[in-house]
Amino acid sequence: MANFAKISFGIATTVLLTYSSLTLAQTSFSNADASAWSNSIAANANQLAVQKAKALNAKGEFEKATSILGGADKTPEVYGSLVINLAQYDLDEAEDIANESIKAFPNNARLHYLRGVVMGSQAQSSIFSALGYAEKSLNSFQKAVELDQEEITYKRALMSFYLAAPSIAGGDEDLGKAQLDAIKMADPLQGVYAEYAFFQMTDEPEKALALLQNSVQTYPQEISLVFRLGVYYSQQEDYEKAMPYFMQASEMPSPALLRDPDTGDLEANYRRNIEAKLSALYQVGRTAVVTERNTAKGIAAMGALQAATESSQLSPESIPNMNWAMARLSELYIQAGDKSAAKATLASVKVGEDKDLKKQVKRLQKML
Repeated sequence: MANFAKISFGIATTVLLTYSSLTLAQTSFSNADASAWSNSIAANANQLAVQKAKALNAKGEFEKATSILGGADKTPEVYGSLVINLAQYDLDEAEDIANESIKAFPNNARLHYLRGVVMGSQAQSSIFSALGYAEKSLNSFQKAVELDQEEITYKRALMSFYLAAPSIAGGDEDLGKAQLDAIKMADPLQGVYAEYAFFQMTDEPEKALALLQNSVQTYPQEISLVFRLGVYYSQQEDYEKAMPYFMQASEMPSPALLRDPDTGDLEANYRRNIEAKLSALYQVGRTAVVTERNTAKGIAAMGALQAATESSQLSPESIPNMNWAMARLSELYIQAGDKSAAKATLASVKVGEDKDLKKQVKRLQKML
């Protein structure tokens, strides 16, 4: 089965001071007013806890994020953040919280969706209980779609389940196609991405390629579509065709940096296309390494990548691995005959626990 697959004292004080100034001007303060004031403080505290957890999540500090959320009231937003963080390091606990969340909020579509993701991950890692977890995952995705028929994310998840799961676990290509049709009707652009995924999962690469080639003409500002064309050819090891698309995607104008006014999250169009642009920059460098051609372009792309990641505001998991990028850049400097720059760049690489990167660094050190 495919992977379905992660109170500020100052705020409280501000609210308190505001309340104090109001009481000086008003002689009466009803129980209803007191209740509303108390609820406002709690809401602010919960919102801040979720924001702090998101910031820690972006740094990969999942357990710290969970600790902060544990002290907040269990709203749907807090439950959702808890499930996302726990799923990064403790699937069993994530499962328990996901089950608890839908009992507390049975009509919350997002919580059912997150439960579906967790159960799908459990099915991946379980041998004897895989079918049981798959059934729970399917039921959760179906419930999410039932509760919120406007959210395409839930339809995509359900489509992917139908296509990835064996028939004994609920897989059904016709039902997957039905979800695809619903997505295409709701949002033609998202329908392109969903249909591309559909063709990939049904092993129809020619149709996937034709779809991308047509779609880049229909949506000329979509960096992600151009980048995916490059990825398609790169996966075929046809780097001569891949490189121009990576170059094109890396040079396309960046979308405006916008955030969702309700959640504060990066707006989907920005996130999708800026992720593609950063990945394209990385792939220009990587392709230059693999082909031993366009070395200067590769070096320039890696330099642009370093600058772009600092201003993108994307979370670390959404950008190319910069330690690998520096290793690629070091190799490009070696190709260019600049061993001094290669040595200085390689010294900046933090290997950590990445065994493959460690091997790559050792290989490059022998070349210097």
